[in-house]
Amino acid sequence: MHIHTLGPAATDSNHASIAYLQQHPELAESVVLHDRFETILRQLAQWPGDLVVIPAAFQSDLWQESWGDVHYAFRDQLTLIDSFVHPLDPLVVVENEQRQTGIGYTHAATGKLLERTVALTQLVTTPSKVAAYQRYQSDGQYVLTNERNVTLTATDSIIKRIEVNMVWCVYRINGGN
Repeated sequence: MHIHTLGPAATDSNHASIAYLQQHPELAESVVLHDRFETILRQLAQWPGDLVVIPAAFQSDLWQESWGDVHYAFRDQLTLIDSFVHPLDPLVVVENEQRQTGIGYTHAATGKLLERTVALTQLVTTPSKVAAYQRYQSDGQYVLTNERNVTLTATDSIIKRIEVNMVWCVYRINGGN
């Protein structure tokens, strides 16, 4: 059995899943990373008996659905078996002071937080905060991402640092549904 969650390896989802696996080694052998949570949810039938770890703050930019929406919509395919609290790696809002694009990048779950922190002309959401930072480097004025993802340049400055705990939900993928 495996734990399926959002990748790449630098994501909070991966770190939370590894922490859970270390506390419950009897439940799974390894963590399998996917490019989007939606990818996992579309392919549940392939992994009966495996686990899915998803944050309570999940927000789909593709489906325009929250964790609650997914929890109810997939009730026949997923059984909630556990939850735990694990901190996100510290978040930062970074500004490129030379760009005046008004474009801000972040994960869909943190979009409102970025909008409450800076004045944007365009919010662009990405599948992960790692992907948000990568996109920011091309034309963004702002990014909300994990601090460990950031390599500050001479034109970057950290506007705000945010520390927050997250509730993580552990689901078992039901077989034969």
